Amino acid sequence: MPSVLPDKGLDSGASRTTMLALAYILCERRPRDPAGEWEAEARFLLPTPTAFAEGLEAAGLADRGHPTNLGVQVSTDILFEDGDITGQTIVHPPEIPALLPHVDDATQLRLQAWHAFAVALEASGQDARLVIWFIR
Repeated sequence: MPSVLPDKGLDSGASRTTMLALAYILCERRPRDPAGEWEAEARFLLPTPTAFAEGLEAAGLADRGHPTNLGVQVSTDILFEDGDITGQTIVHPPEIPALLPHVDDATQLRLQAWHAFAVALEASGQDARLVIWFIR
């Protein structure tokens, strides 16, 4: 599967004029040694996708695109999405705390839980990452 490159909708630096309808946040994991295939382990929900996209942007984590080695579940979700996909990015567990100053209190609690989940996977010999995209 070719790399999924982000559009330029979220990195303009201007305040957002289009509200985002959905945020897709999937935690993928794979065995570290030997490196295995990525698999979706959890899907996280977020009621404020536009604010989260702005937080990613402020933290320098927005619009990094998706790698070519996405797991089957994530690839399928993207392939069969009918909406306008935007803001594709990947966030690794050590990067999650960088988002905390850029989001509201409720989202901070979620991020701390997502971070703990991903770190627990890593502690058990797995690689972990958050695969994120938005629907307009």
